[in-house]
Order: sequence, then C-alpha cells, then structure tokens
Amino acid sequence: MKYDIQNFIGVFDSGIGGISVLNELLNLMPDENYIYFADSANFPYGKKSKSELVNIGQGIIGEFANHNAKSIVIACNTMSTSDMPSFSALYPNIKMFGTFPSFTHIFKPGLTISEDNISFDRENGLKINRDKKKLLIIATTSTCKSKFLNDLIKETNGLMSIYVEPADFIAKAVERNELNSYEFNNELKSLLNDYLDIDYLMLGCTHFPFALNKIKSILGDKVQITSSCETTASNCYKYLSDNNLLNNSQNAYIKIIDYNINDEKKELYQNLINTKGKSHTILFGKTF
Repeated sequence: MKYDIQNFIGVFDSGIGGISVLNELLNLMPDENYIYFADSANFPYGKKSKSELVNIGQGIIGEFANHNAKSIVIACNTMSTSDMPSFSALYPNIKMFGTFPSFTHIFKPGLTISEDNISFDRENGLKINRDKKKLLIIATTSTCKSKFLNDLIKETNGLMSIYVEPADFIAKAVERNELNSYEFNNELKSLLNDYLDIDYLMLGCTHFPFALNKIKSILGDKVQITSSCETTASNCYKYLSDNNLLNNSQNAYIKIIDYNINDEKKELYQNLINTKGKSHTILFGKTF
C-alpha cells in the first residue's frame, strides 16, 4: 500500500498518558500530522482482561486504518503487551509500534554486570547484599501480570533483583490532574518508601512520566529512571525515514479525539503537549 507522506500518524492510549509518547514523536518528527485518540470511554485499561483489551485495540486500529493512517503508535504499555501480534496481523500494510517495558537502557554498554555480584532474589524481598543491583518496575495491574513482562524478567537470567509493583493510582491521578493532591503524594510515598535503595526504576505506563518530578523527589537523583517512550518514537522515526515517508509540512496539525473532551481537558492537553516551538494547529473532537 502506498501512502501520501502527509497522511497522519495515529497515536492512542486509554487517556492522556500517551501524550508522553506523542511528545517524543514531536521531538523527532515536528513536521508530521498526528491524530491522538484518548479512549476515555474505556479508561482505565489497567485492570481489563486480555480479551477486552484486544477487542478495544482492534476497534481503534480499524478506525485509524479507515482514515488512512500511515503508521500507528500504541502509546500504552498495557495495550501493547496484551497481544501485539494480533494487532499487526489486522492490517499488515500499516506499520504499528507498541510501547513496551525494556531493559535496553539498563543493560547498556559500560555497565558491569556479573553473576558474582548481582543475583535474582525476589523471594527474600529487600534483604539482599548491597553489591547486588536492584530494579523496581511499576506498571498497571494488567502489565504486571502480562506474559510479556514475565518473559522479559526471565530473560535477565537472574542477573538482577527485580521487583514489580502495580501503580494504577498514578494513571488515575494524571487523568484527574491530581498530582499535587495530598492523597496522591501520600500513596506514592507509601509505594516507594520500601524501595529507597534501588538502583533502577522502570516506568511501565505512559502516564507515569508526568509524575516524574514527584517520583524523583522521593527517590532522589541516584536512581536511574527509564521509560519506553523514547524507544517507541525512535523506532517509528526510523521506519518512516527508511521508507521515505517523513512529512515536510509547514502547516502540521495535531487532532485530539476524546469522547469526554471539555474546556478543562482542552487546557490540560495544551499544557502537556510539547511542540518544541513548532506551530502546530491543535484541533479537538469527540469522534473521527
């Protein structure tokens, strides 16, 4: 299938969390047109079953395909880890990119890892030798239980102590614009206080980067924090570049589709979207 380079890139999530991925896409591809679908009618995805997620995802992808998306970015770890192969099989001619937890930024060149000083010790909780590296993964309940994440952990071959904690409340606070509330900050501290000596934190939900400052205020600067937003955007950029599909429009647009859109939400979207100085026309609607 041949696409016009001015066709849009489709991006979707259960709510506003995927804007963190959209911002990375805008950073790499500021001249592209984007349609961002916030599936607020089905928020949150975090505790839905695999079959529910697949049905929802297939419906949204079908809408993007019907409106001639040139690529699709699933800006949600929960949806991406549900059944990416089934999504890709729906429209094999449209390149799709999921947002997955990844250890790429942790097991990177220059980091010395040996079985002598690092071990996998989930059974003993936090009672481990300080010489052993420790990673905490926070994600939605569905992602924590996903086969993808469990297989990913197994692939480390016991080289790190890995802890997994569901943190659906962070996504809810982002959606409600309640990151400054006492209740949220108290719950975040309660979650992280048992992990103040970790070496790495992986954000396994695209909503979570919006709470990054709050997280850093608890964990400090010594913890290396990583998310998959940059990797997803980079993969999309490489594909479009390699296939001569990059846009060079001087009148690019971003269309936000949210069934529950209102003036307050419009302001929140506009505050969160970072166009890096590029003058995009930002449009809002409840349907395609």
